[in-house]
Amino acid sequence: MKRFVLITRHPSDCVELQGFLASSGLTLRPYPVLRLEDVADDPGWQAVSRALPRIVANWWLVLASPRAPGRFVRGCRERGLENLLQLPAAAVGRSTALAAEAAGLTVEVVGPGHGVGLGKRLVDTLQPTSNVVFACGKERRAELPQILEDSGHTVLPVVVYRMVPTPPRELPPLGPSLEAVVLTSPRAAALYLEGVGGRPLPCPHVALGTTTQKAAAGLGIECRIPHEPTMESLAEELCTI
Repeated sequence: MKRFVLITRHPSDCVELQGFLASSGLTLRPYPVLRLEDVADDPGWQAVSRALPRIVANWWLVLASPRAPGRFVRGCRERGLENLLQLPAAAVGRSTALAAEAAGLTVEVVGPGHGVGLGKRLVDTLQPTSNVVFACGKERRAELPQILEDSGHTVLPVVVYRMVPTPPRELPPLGPSLEAVVLTSPRAAALYLEGVGGRPLPCPHVALGTTTQKAAAGLGIECRIPHEPTMESLAEELCTI
């Protein structure tokens, strides 16, 4: 009998985690409560274009999500800013780094699976008063850019995507034989609870990090968390259920 884990992500975002679970007998069942939309952040692009010198030195590109690299590359080409594609890139986690490399970017720093870890690593890497282009989502954590700004660097955010709620009628059926539920963000936790009728499913719940765990607790959902906010650590936690 197959054992399933419901996860509040799109199928394309589940590949890495499913790989870590390959020998566990657990199969992910995506429940994508949020869906991806492109964003044309003209003010953000214009701010970068105005600040960009003819010779790009002391400039970095920072990417915090696998959703950002391809959209950033496309935006650069559409706006004649191909010189940004030569910037050294720093990525939050292995998945983001792989997406950046697949998009043709040069990844020089890979941080752990959270922005704080990458921010601290960059503080030790960047030259003083560097400029950082932050290709990001509309809803994003503040810690990574804040760490860089507090260290004297200039952060120029460019929003390249946003996540919007999936209409309930478009959500897949929950299906039988659920061993656990994985909640991947505070927004996803709230939308999951709405999607299942206001009461958590009767099985263990796992939050990807402490922020999501706290948000879920505020909704009445008790969650475990992995030792680290990475897919590998999450897989290890799921295997203990």
